[in-house]
Amino acid sequence: MAPKGNPAARFAETFAATGGVLLRGPVEALIAGLGETLRAEGVTALFFPEDDEAGREVAEALVPFGPFTLTTGAEVRGGSAAVTAGFRTAEAGIAETGTIVETSAGGKTLLPGLIADVHVSIVPSSRVVDRMEDALSAFAADPPRNISFLSGPSKTADIEQTLTVGAHGPRKAIALLLG
Repeated sequence: MAPKGNPAARFAETFAATGGVLLRGPVEALIAGLGETLRAEGVTALFFPEDDEAGREVAEALVPFGPFTLTTGAEVRGGSAAVTAGFRTAEAGIAETGTIVETSAGGKTLLPGLIADVHVSIVPSSRVVDRMEDALSAFAADPPRNISFLSGPSKTADIEQTLTVGAHGPRKAIALLLG
């Protein structure tokens, strides 16, 4: 068990316990392994918000490890047949629950975490907090219109008590814990 005083280590542990895949280290060291994981999931198209510099850099670095092509959220929303991976930089990671926090603050889109087959969250370790209250307090002065809490892949057992993964969002959740 990770030490209580190390939120990044606790986040890594709890995110993995939710069924998420956690890759930790400098982004350059993670690209080949991430490419292999995405290929194993059948991913062929990568997209990221236009205003997300880190998301763009990771997606572009992955193209040679494909075969991957870059696409847009609009193309994916329009019904692209490609298996997609969406990239986005998270506002926070919550150590207590292994939850990734993404918001619409500043007009940011939540599409990568909502419509992609595989969601890749870029979580700077400096943004990992201990508890939900710590994450939400950062938005107290100017709350965003939408907040998405991502704790592993989407799952439901609503239909005949049968577990379905990817029913209401990504079937695989990956966090790149950087720094």
